Amino acid sequence: MKKILKVPALMMVIVLMISSVTYAENTGSAPVSDTYTLTLNQAIEMAMKDNLQLISADTKIKDAKRQKEDAQKTQREQKGFIRLPDGFALVAVKQGYYVKQADVGIKSANYEKEQAIAKLSYDVTQKYYSVKLMEALCENANNAYKLALENKTTIDAQFELGMVAELDVNNASYNVNQAKAALDKCSRNYDIAKRSLIISLQIENPAAELILTDTIDYETFSADVDKDIDKAMTTRFDVFSLESALSLAKSYRDVTLALGHSSPEYSAANQTVVQSEYNCTNNKKLIGLSIRTAYNDILNASDSVHLAEENVKLCKQEYSIAEIQYDLGMITNTQLSAALNAATAAETELENSKLTYKLAVIKYGYDITIGL
Repeated sequence: MKKILKVPALMMVIVLMISSVTYAENTGSAPVSDTYTLTLNQAIEMAMKDNLQLISADTKIKDAKRQKEDAQKTQREQKGFIRLPDGFALVAVKQGYYVKQADVGIKSANYEKEQAIAKLSYDVTQKYYSVKLMEALCENANNAYKLALENKTTIDAQFELGMVAELDVNNASYNVNQAKAALDKCSRNYDIAKRSLIISLQIENPAAELILTDTIDYETFSADVDKDIDKAMTTRFDVFSLESALSLAKSYRDVTLALGHSSPEYSAANQTVVQSEYNCTNNKKLIGLSIRTAYNDILNASDSVHLAEENVKLCKQEYSIAEIQYDLGMITNTQLSAALNAATAAETELENSKLTYKLAVIKYGYDITIGL
């Protein structure tokens, strides 16, 4: 009887195994890991494809154009004498105020789309290079972990021979644990950075693999800030908004002239013009200052990169010397570990400073065009 029961039991196990595999495939509990090899430009294009924010911007542009058509139609229909003040709104129609307002609306909608594209591009750029940074930091942390393990193996062997004290053994163990914790932290941060980019790229599979081919390189950048500020005054969305508000305020004040200079409508409109002139003049100065500040950020970041590079060289030299001194018995393992940790920290600072510089340069390019 026992031999007869074994066959159905085995068949049942096989059936359950097949059912489990089929269920996993049907429910997607074990998703296939897609792989995307992307340059930065390709990543930006992927983020923009069928992007709902940009689709919404296109809809707003269409609506603004329809409003202008309606305003033009209404203006054409209003002819002849209009009695005041009951027909004041029709005076505004007849003088084309609402057409001008609608025209500003169309231009604003187009500017908004351009700015939305710029913001989306910069957001993807930040996330793209954040992933690249975490890749570099993980590599540095992994190298430090390997060195800590090698050092511990050496210290353990030396301790067995009575060449080092127990304190050195404990220090070596601590350094291994510290390096492992740093590596784990980098790995977790890398995972978060990658998932953030995956969301921006509109990739449905959160387990997708990303192979990002652009590097965080350093290229010397210089600019004529005064010329760039002048250029920005003709291209930035916020400058257009300020100038348009002033222009519309003046146009509306012209409309209220039909009611006389002493009318409350004209007085209110004139106050709006004065306030708009101040807003336009003052904020354009502040925008110019922000661009100058952005360029200063580039120069500061450049200095940080150069200093970080020098520090990496120094720390590596100090670590090499520390290795020799340790082999000669001139310093303890604790001092050798400190030199190693300083070298690792210097490399981390260099990677961070390079990213800060690159993003500062990229942001400046947006600041002197459409603005973020």
